Amino acid sequence: MTDEELRYIKGVGPVKASSLKRIGVKSVKDLLFFFPRWHVHKSRITPVSSIESGGKYFIKGRISGLEELRKPGRNILKVLIEDESGGTLTWIWYNRPYMKPALLAGRRVVIWDTVENTRWGKQITASNDSFEFIEEFENKAIAEGEILSFYKTTKILTNVFFREVMAELIKNNLVDIHEILSPELTSKRDLYIIKEAVLNIHFPKNLCDLEKARQRLVFNELLILQLFLAKRKKYFGKKVKNRNYIINPSIIEKIISKIGFTLTGAQVRVLEDIRKDLLKKSPMNRLLQGDVGSGKTIVALLALIPVLENNYQAAVMAPTEILAEQHYATFKKIFSLTGYDKSILLLTSKITAKVRRESLAAIADGKVSLVIGTHALLQEDVAFKNLGFVVIDERHKFGVFQRLALEAKGVFPDALMMTATPFPRALVLTLYGDTDLSVIDELPPGRQPIYTKWQPEKKRQEVYGFISQRLKAGEQVYIVYPLVEESSKSLLKAAEQEALQLQNIVFKDYKVGLIHGRMSSEEKEAVMNDFKSKKINILVSTTVIEVGIDVSNATIMLIEHAERFGLAQLHQLRGRVGRGTARSYCYLMTGWLQSSDSFKRMRIMEQINDGFKIAEADLDIRGPGELFGANQHGELDLKLINLEKDRELLEMAREEAHNIIEQDPDFKKQENIKLGVFFKERFSKDLEMITIS
Repeated sequence: MTDEELRYIKGVGPVKASSLKRIGVKSVKDLLFFFPRWHVHKSRITPVSSIESGGKYFIKGRISGLEELRKPGRNILKVLIEDESGGTLTWIWYNRPYMKPALLAGRRVVIWDTVENTRWGKQITASNDSFEFIEEFENKAIAEGEILSFYKTTKILTNVFFREVMAELIKNNLVDIHEILSPELTSKRDLYIIKEAVLNIHFPKNLCDLEKARQRLVFNELLILQLFLAKRKKYFGKKVKNRNYIINPSIIEKIISKIGFTLTGAQVRVLEDIRKDLLKKSPMNRLLQGDVGSGKTIVALLALIPVLENNYQAAVMAPTEILAEQHYATFKKIFSLTGYDKSILLLTSKITAKVRRESLAAIADGKVSLVIGTHALLQEDVAFKNLGFVVIDERHKFGVFQRLALEAKGVFPDALMMTATPFPRALVLTLYGDTDLSVIDELPPGRQPIYTKWQPEKKRQEVYGFISQRLKAGEQVYIVYPLVEESSKSLLKAAEQEALQLQNIVFKDYKVGLIHGRMSSEEKEAVMNDFKSKKINILVSTTVIEVGIDVSNATIMLIEHAERFGLAQLHQLRGRVGRGTARSYCYLMTGWLQSSDSFKRMRIMEQINDGFKIAEADLDIRGPGELFGANQHGELDLKLINLEKDRELLEMAREEAHNIIEQDPDFKKQENIKLGVFFKERFSKDLEMITIS
């Protein structure tokens, strides 16, 4: 029955079936495995009068008033909610005028959401999946237990719809759910069988049943992923690189002393990790995490010295030409102390055909020791004589196949992947379990925290006044916009138009420059050079400056429409300032915040400078599946995982996966056959990567 068309399920029909497909639910099985986003115990109601700002609360009250505010391109419904304690709060609906007929005075409602203190008092920013009207909430036919499930909803796919259709499916279709774990494994790990887990994730009768169901479903996803990683690591570990390194520490020490740079303890620790990897027979496969400005680039540079000293080639791949050019300039300057600067080559898409032919010949002949480039390195005609080491900067900006394509240009080269997006360690171990991890968890001495302030539109002139003060002091400014040019479909300010406004009206006494992704490489390079040489005082930009740009005299970052950016991107943008010893500032300018998540992001940015803590907060808001991008790992749904709470489950899954791959890598044992079928179906497109990597 799980192959039956969605539209014929009782309560669905063609319209809802179409809506379900738009959110990724394409079959009856997909629907049954569309799990609730959260659960609420019906007795957990908090009086509004005792609510404190910043927490998430379960509130029961009635609508006592409604005010509609209309502005160009914006509609706001201000709903007044009053409960039995006499407390009141404002329930704000942004740009959803279709809700007005349902928000009738006297109608009772339950809300599960975050409460904040604003100019209107206690306030909740509404979302479709965080409320219900009382008549739906008290429908015993679809919620017999004391715990209620809340799903990700749309205008027509409501919580009531999901509960009713799940009840229908469980009553008729549950027998079609196939168990993939052996009875021995479920008994050994005290796990629910899959039928019990699905039943109790949708309709738990108590908190114990709910947690047991969640644990089983989390274990499923973790086990499948860890099987993939264990299988890949097993294959990778068997490979032997055709290189032997003789490492002379004095050369590295000489460079460090000449550039007058003092390594942090974390940098020294990471370099030792890499040194040990280079001396192993199997190729290095290491991920280097470090917050913005922590000094990853100098670590990569120093790690390359033994490779070049032993006459092997190395490649450094960056996601943008600006970053590649910056790396080239940095490496060339520092390597001039060793003589390797004459053997460094920059390979990007903008070089002429003649220069490209000469460059490719030099790479193939081994006359070039180090090649720094962008995606241009991946083209088929780029061939190395003896590639021994690859560095992939901003690893998350590249797909798995792009990384493997670069590594395939050598014979099992040592690979160092770097990211300035400091994902939580538990998440890295979950999704990159086949990769060794090093972390630079301290900043160079002298760096100050960046003062960050969230400002509404009405504070714009105040922000401009402060920027003018810093400009008079000789400092420089970034102003970032989400769009290049204005659009009739959007009210967002755009870089091109605002650059003119800033130059002609706001900052007439200073030079305003513009950079964005549509400009040619030559144009972008010219603008960046002018900014670095202080010919430009204010650089207006899109997110093209998100990674790698290093101008120590730039001390102010103003991010326009900051609510349109995620936490990781905001933190990356903020990291473009604070590169020197001067105090730096980041202003987050927003319009109306249309979601509670936007509100949370602004508060987090104000309160936290540590990228690792921001990553943890981002994980809480978005969940691991969204944070990393499910398409990297077989479309895994990781949203039930709580990495802090589930570390024991992760270790269990990793241990079981390791045992299975060691003892039965092809899933031929009777107890592993069903698991093997499911595994191969899930990773049908990804399994070929195992033999590549």
